[in-house]
Amino acid sequence: MKRQTIHFIIICLILALILATGCITTRQLEPVSTAKLADMQSSLDEFIPTIEEQLNEIFILTNSTAGNLTGTTPDSQTLNQALLQLRRDIPAAYDVYVVSADNTFLAVISKQDKQNLIGKQAGISTSDADFTNTTNGCIITKPITFITGERGVLIIAPIYDENGTYIASLRVSLNPVYLFSGPVNELKMQEGYTVWSIQPDGVQIYDEDIEELDKNVLTDPLYSEPTISSAMHLIAEEKQGNVSYMFQNVGWTDYVQANAVWNTIDLPNGIEWRVVLSDNSNFDPNQNRRPTVDDLKAFVEKAYIYTQTHTKEEALRVFNDPNGEFIDGELYIFAYDMNGTTLALPYQQSLVGTNRWYGEDIVGVRPLQRFIDKAKFGGGFVYYQYPNPSDKFLPELKLSYVMSVDEDWLIGAGIYPGTMSLNYSWEDRNQLISQVRGLQYLSTTLQKEELLQMINDPNSTIQVDGLYPFALDPEGTVLGNAHNPSMTGKNRLGYTNSYDMSPVREIISLAESGGGLMYSLVWDADLKKEVYVLIYVEPADEETYYGSMMRLE
Repeated sequence: MKRQTIHFIIICLILALILATGCITTRQLEPVSTAKLADMQSSLDEFIPTIEEQLNEIFILTNSTAGNLTGTTPDSQTLNQALLQLRRDIPAAYDVYVVSADNTFLAVISKQDKQNLIGKQAGISTSDADFTNTTNGCIITKPITFITGERGVLIIAPIYDENGTYIASLRVSLNPVYLFSGPVNELKMQEGYTVWSIQPDGVQIYDEDIEELDKNVLTDPLYSEPTISSAMHLIAEEKQGNVSYMFQNVGWTDYVQANAVWNTIDLPNGIEWRVVLSDNSNFDPNQNRRPTVDDLKAFVEKAYIYTQTHTKEEALRVFNDPNGEFIDGELYIFAYDMNGTTLALPYQQSLVGTNRWYGEDIVGVRPLQRFIDKAKFGGGFVYYQYPNPSDKFLPELKLSYVMSVDEDWLIGAGIYPGTMSLNYSWEDRNQLISQVRGLQYLSTTLQKEELLQMINDPNSTIQVDGLYPFALDPEGTVLGNAHNPSMTGKNRLGYTNSYDMSPVREIISLAESGGGLMYSLVWDADLKKEVYVLIYVEPADEETYYGSMMRLE
């Protein structure tokens, strides 16, 4: 009995010590006014239809295309062109497939060559019964990982023969980030709120912070704080409501109160997306520190020297220390291996060991892939967008400088260089992607020279106001350039901007990896200055890369 008493006393003393040192804190939530909740609910009610309308348009396009495929054969030009058109018309699509009733791939349209999938088994099987009682003819899956490693959802529509027999399905692999990111950005700039989305099982559909995508809010340690855990479970369990909780600020130095309202989008076959609108009460204690580009480069070079004079384990231990010598206000060192796995992230150490290869910014640019590509070319600057804590967490171009330590891993850091607000909309981004995919479609119906002439002709039917299509070969020779046709035939591989970036080299590298989005700073002969641009590019074949760009200012 005495021994039990002594143990009890010791436990009490330990708990008292923990409480005294602040290891356990009691966080009090402040009440939220009825007017504030009403304003948030009104904003959410206006936001949700923008997602529903996009989804409904995708359902209609997919189902209509499936209906038009009646009687086509897997190797027909008609089928190939129909799939190219569908992918052009759905910028949020990764790829488009046709899968037989016995669940084998019959046709594939992708930014990468995936013809090796033909004849192989698809991961998800469907039957005619799956499409009964659907209001729009389509079904949608929960988030899955595709064969490419990308994550998203599948939109699936049935294909029937002339007799009404189910023979195949048309599948669109969809990136939900594209649906949400543009409207969220507009909401944030206009009203100061942000939006995220989860399934009832806690899996994230969308989050403005690319670090949070694919996490489960019910099980991830990041959401273990009691008020957060309680809020996440409530949101998962109830179709609508409001809640407050404590969440870490962007500097990961403290907890602040966040308030949220949510509702549910009901999708085919019982799929539900919780759409959550929350306010931005976060702050960053380092928001007044604005290091320069020279500071950034010197900071990373200092870290590089450290990696050459210490073991990898020693360097990563120091880089991961939030109170260490490689923390300087806004500046901190991150580290990744060349496959995208996180090695150092001092303010978010729960991400160490996770792979961020497919992480995207609000527009769809994949920073990690750009970091790795730049590091393999000897290092340098990379642009991407990220919420700026010193400006109401509005997305802003962030500039990172990266260096490869050796062939296995890289280091880097980033700053907000204070660029002007970017002038674009998510509809502009979608139009940019659709234009390039339209060039891909036309490359199957026109002679190459005819298509290149259309790119250079300002009055051709492919031209869109504010967009500038182009074509390059793998050596950097311009094959066509709508913005400056006089560049046709010239090699631009050696052109660099004021940050010593080589836009053409980066475009080629992006195209060779399958294509995608990137930012750059290029010389504009009309404005006689460098301007920020968003570029989308895809390879047509081994000899031709089609792309387009739009000014961001």
